[in-house]
Amino acid sequence: MATVNRYLCPVAPGECPSSPRRGFCPNHEWERLVPDRAYLTAERTDQERTGAEGPEGAEGTRGPEGTGEPDRTADAVRASGPLRHRTANAVRASDAVRTSDTERRDRPEAAAPAGARRPRPTPTPAAPPADLTRPHPTPAPSPAAPCLALVLAGALIPVRGAGQDPTRLGREAPDCAHVPGLAALDQVSRAHAELYWHAGRLYVADTDSVNGTYVDGLRISRPAQLWPGGHRLRLADDPEGVDVTVVELDEYGAPL
Repeated sequence: MATVNRYLCPVAPGECPSSPRRGFCPNHEWERLVPDRAYLTAERTDQERTGAEGPEGAEGTRGPEGTGEPDRTADAVRASGPLRHRTANAVRASDAVRTSDTERRDRPEAAAPAGARRPRPTPTPAAPPADLTRPHPTPAPSPAAPCLALVLAGALIPVRGAGQDPTRLGREAPDCAHVPGLAALDQVSRAHAELYWHAGRLYVADTDSVNGTYVDGLRISRPAQLWPGGHRLRLADDPEGVDVTVVELDEYGAPL
């Protein structure tokens, strides 16, 4: 009969360290070590069992010769087979539980199911009611453009206000239709110049006249400021040209 000289772990006998005496596995603390004879081949186990049984009809397995006691070590080895399988299954089940717990901790929290009651938002305090008894400041009105007019050949031509059509000058301009003798002045073009407002200032622009438009004695090629400032305006700079004077009107429409 083989002698037991070491004990192995029933879960991983090839990986866990062996021990010369009984005890528990250092890696699997809940597993009791079993004799090395549990992992012998079936043939060798049968031979050892046959040699240990003694005379035919003897009950049980005898111990060492001369002792007369049954070999409880061999009985423990035979009983350890089912126990080893149950222990391995328990280890696998424990590993599966630990893996499931780890996945549950790493998994992000699932969204709340549909229809779940959401926390009620904190109400925002309402603004205090407006003080209706306190008068609100009103913006000061922008100063209105003054009422201006042009004096052309003794006739008074009103200047249109800001945001309106320009005031046009010329022999065939509708604004000058009432000026006496203007239609006979060949030095003045049919559409000679026009006046308009921009940023509270009055400008004059030449409209491709033949003899030009002059401000303070200089022919202009682009819009020039005419009011305020008392600038002099002339249509055609020759003896037959026409001087235009800018005047302010009072509340009754008369020149100041």
